[in-house]
Amino acid sequence: MTRMLRIILSIALTMCSISFALDKPIKTEKQSTNTLLNKENIAIDKKQVGKNPRLEKAERLIDEKLTAQNKVQYLTPTGRAISNKEAIKRFGSDALSLELEGVHELPKSDRKDELLKQDAPTSRDDLWNLSHMAEGDAYYYLGSGAANDTFATVFTPAAPCVVTEVYYQWFSAGSAIAFGADYGDARLISPDGDAYGVARGDAHTVAEGTTDTTWLSPIGTHRTTATPNTIEGYISDWSADAVLDIGGTFTVGDSTDLSAVDQFVIVAIKGGDTPQPLACNNDAISKSTTYTWFGGPWTEGKWGRYHYITDNMVLVKVTYPWGAPIAVASMSQPSNTYETTATRTISVDLFDDEDESGNALDANDVLSYYYVAGGDTTTGALTASNEVAANGNGIYTFEITYSLMAGDSVGYWVELTDDDNLESKSAVQYFNVVEPWNDAADILLVTDGIDVDQEAILLEAMENSGFIFEVWDVPSHKGIDASVINHGWTNIVVSGWAVSSVPLTDQYDAGYRAFVEAGNNLVVMDQDLMCGVDCGVTDWTFTEGDFIFDIFGISAGTNDPVNDDGVAYHGDTLTVYGADETDLDSPWVDGFDMNHTVADLLGWTDLVEVGNATEIFYDEDDNVVGTAMEHSNGAKAVYLAFMPEAGVDWHILDGDTLGWDLTQMSEFADGLVSYLGAVSPPMVDLEGTSTKFGVASGIESAFVEGWAWDGDGELASVSVVYDIDGTEYTAPMTEDDMYENYFYANIPLTGWTDESTCSYQVSATDDDGLTSVTAFGQFWGTTHVPTADILVMSDLYEPYGAGGPYGDLGPTVLDDTLKDNLTALGQDFDSWSVYNNYQADYGTVLAHYDAVVYQGVFDWIANPGEADVHPLGEFVDNGGYLLYSSEEALGTWTDWEDITIPDDHFAYEYLGVEWVMHDIGYDSVNVLDDVAVTADMGTGHLTMNTGVSYYASMADILDPLWYGTEFQLPSPFVSADSDVAALGVPYYYNSTENGNVVFTAFILGMLPDSSQQAVLGNFLAWSSSTVSNEGEVNLPTEFALYENYPNPFNPVTTIRFDVPEISDVSVTVFNVLGKEINSYNLNTMSPGTHQIKWRGIDNTGKPVSSGVYFYTIKAGDFFSTKKMMLLK
Repeated sequence: MTRMLRIILSIALTMCSISFALDKPIKTEKQSTNTLLNKENIAIDKKQVGKNPRLEKAERLIDEKLTAQNKVQYLTPTGRAISNKEAIKRFGSDALSLELEGVHELPKSDRKDELLKQDAPTSRDDLWNLSHMAEGDAYYYLGSGAANDTFATVFTPAAPCVVTEVYYQWFSAGSAIAFGADYGDARLISPDGDAYGVARGDAHTVAEGTTDTTWLSPIGTHRTTATPNTIEGYISDWSADAVLDIGGTFTVGDSTDLSAVDQFVIVAIKGGDTPQPLACNNDAISKSTTYTWFGGPWTEGKWGRYHYITDNMVLVKVTYPWGAPIAVASMSQPSNTYETTATRTISVDLFDDEDESGNALDANDVLSYYYVAGGDTTTGALTASNEVAANGNGIYTFEITYSLMAGDSVGYWVELTDDDNLESKSAVQYFNVVEPWNDAADILLVTDGIDVDQEAILLEAMENSGFIFEVWDVPSHKGIDASVINHGWTNIVVSGWAVSSVPLTDQYDAGYRAFVEAGNNLVVMDQDLMCGVDCGVTDWTFTEGDFIFDIFGISAGTNDPVNDDGVAYHGDTLTVYGADETDLDSPWVDGFDMNHTVADLLGWTDLVEVGNATEIFYDEDDNVVGTAMEHSNGAKAVYLAFMPEAGVDWHILDGDTLGWDLTQMSEFADGLVSYLGAVSPPMVDLEGTSTKFGVASGIESAFVEGWAWDGDGELASVSVVYDIDGTEYTAPMTEDDMYENYFYANIPLTGWTDESTCSYQVSATDDDGLTSVTAFGQFWGTTHVPTADILVMSDLYEPYGAGGPYGDLGPTVLDDTLKDNLTALGQDFDSWSVYNNYQADYGTVLAHYDAVVYQGVFDWIANPGEADVHPLGEFVDNGGYLLYSSEEALGTWTDWEDITIPDDHFAYEYLGVEWVMHDIGYDSVNVLDDVAVTADMGTGHLTMNTGVSYYASMADILDPLWYGTEFQLPSPFVSADSDVAALGVPYYYNSTENGNVVFTAFILGMLPDSSQQAVLGNFLAWSSSTVSNEGEVNLPTEFALYENYPNPFNPVTTIRFDVPEISDVSVTVFNVLGKEINSYNLNTMSPGTHQIKWRGIDNTGKPVSSGVYFYTIKAGDFFSTKKMMLLK
């Protein structure tokens, strides 16, 4: 296992973005009675929770009077309280009011919010110590159950209190009954309300010395009247829409005894299968507690956790009328950083009420900090700063000292106990140590409060310039620091909407002034920079010492200017004119046109007046909207008071609107790069067909290939740098005679053994002396020697197989069953263990075989998901036949979400799966389509092999590719089992035939032996033919070119065509100007339906930009053309 872990940890497996499908059957989770096998105990790589590039800009200044109180807390189920500052940020200035006047609307921090409100995605909120489960996960983990199933969430206040407001987030609409209650007798097994260790339906005690069982409940005495609520739909914030009416307020604890701290529960009873609560993803924040209990008809009235990974998204406002704990008014939040070794100071603003002597905080209070860095926990006492008042309230500090690696995180919090012995804990806050993706880049692009569409336009325009650049998103990184700004870039371009990280006057400067004073170039593009500091000020004046005066040479500015009639100078459409002063503005003397509505933006262009700067852009009334200042040290500083990203239009062809036309914005980006004099390192990419994964025994060399080109010059050298067992080598790469910018090398494997490991990178250096390297590729030795024509790949979780700690739960017996049936057919085969060797290299292993039979049993170690990385994709592309059988492979790729598969995924492109619903657990299948593997099998009902000792079926259902269209892939099998019928459908698909690939979402070894032998025999007969079974059954009678699918697409699309007779075939892709972009000379093709995939690249391997393209086929005298759209 050690070798396997080393291999797995060394491979970068990127999970693709996925979208949730709502139009499928509703699933009820099938419970297992086997306590030994539980997925939650298996080490599975979970996908990372995404960062939201559209996070709202937080208010930076909050009146001290608003946070200086400790009578109100907002509690999460963890027992932690958010800071007063964060409460005000989310609930408004009266969030901490003791007046019970109803719930306050979530405030809007700036004018963008109304525009963004409807479709802004959710993300982790560190300050609340909560993290939204991905939507598919919420559906999977909290979508089961029916009417009267009940969630009870336990809260622990710091002292006797009054519960005044409850906020509840939801995934789907429906009705629910809610009320408040005391914590019930479940406290006998969980005194603090944590249900993490209590399995669903297992909350009980057994009297000592007897078998008498007492079933326990988290719900005690009802404290409010059960009240009906209507849930309108998806609610993912803490606005008034999230308020849950629990039937009034109630008191918790004894008001005469401050030490009498009792838990309470908030109860929500479902009115049906919906509503489903939104879930907190405990895995995402490394939390091993859950305070959400579940019970009801689904569990026969018995209680326990719903799932270890989830807490419901519930927030409760409590007041402390009789005695309150110390409040954390605010706690500073450092940004993520490039610094691997540093000391960072954290400021904590504390408030407590005064005693009779006028003291609030003194030596009788315990003020402790904690932080975890590198797995080590450090604690100590907070230090009073010079901003502590006479009564002890004010700013306290502590230092975090760390020495970490990129990818590590630091978590920190405070725990406080006052002189009344009341305890309070802050939410845990985090910062991360990160590293740049493109360390050799000359341009750092800082996105700060940027709109998601604005960002997409900017990034694509910069990419179209052919430059490599680094990106830093200020909101998702919680700011920016000097380690990032002064990392070594020559140019920084800041773009956003009400930028928060660039000062105007004397606001905090993370390092931009020092960056310019060192002779580097700074560009800020923000139509609302002044509003980013203070939207309430219209007219600004700047003098020496102010950042914007010293760096940009600007002496005055007008925020959101209006004329004498109160009408805005600039609306959603605006043309600005270049002054013909620099390379940036000279191309736009006749106008740069902007239409903010094209990308759903808003126009708020400001005006400026220059001091020492040069005017470079004007509006139609000759007001200055853009300046440039060249400093004596050679540094250039540019400020644009408009949004260049609005300089896009619609791309319309033949009356069809096909997306954005970025021509003008791309030209603007080119001019910006030219003006700055930026240089770009070369672009370099490692080709997926290089030697990778496990190689055959005894190899002496390996093949490495890739693409390299330089956007602003010439390549000086391209080489492969590789390491064999700790010894590094370098070998030059040769450019291919036919394909420009394509390089390859055969590297000698000095000292290679079957135990060796090699890692390698392609390195390219340009004529500016800049070097770029690819990510690592890797391969390792095995003892495998190809001898047969068939390879059986066994992907088994061996700890649950024979010899494992639990005995054989299925993997070994099912592997043996499959191989025994192949042997019964008289078929010789080789074997490959995926658990021990991981995936097999194509060139040295898979290329030796005509067909691969792949069976996964508890195959929970994730395999490559990218279609161009998985070696079985290359095997199929080169004519190999694949029979792939697994009920868990799709789950490892999707984290068991019921979702639509992205079109660049191996499961989509090769297995032919468009959508999956996991763990239906059917025990029988039926033959549906008479295709290659089911020929002559009839349509009978096949019960899974009951003679096999196997844990339980976790088989999936799926939609074949092109579901619901005339092109839907055939399905060899379906299931009409009762578990499928319970979904409200008579049967559902569970398999596909996609070209040379057959996939079953159940384990082939579970079929009866006779059926296994029929399927395997058909597959082997099929794979020995060069013409597909589909062609044999129904060969096309005429040439045809079909519409590509999907269309529009990004980045891969499939082009299908029919060939009725042996023909020489070529497919060519052109742009709208008629220029050939890519061509496929397919040579002589047999009759049948064929397909190719275009990955949005040209003949040199470079990605092409968004737009309309045409594809043509020529086969003999047949010629046809169709149109497609690439959207990035």
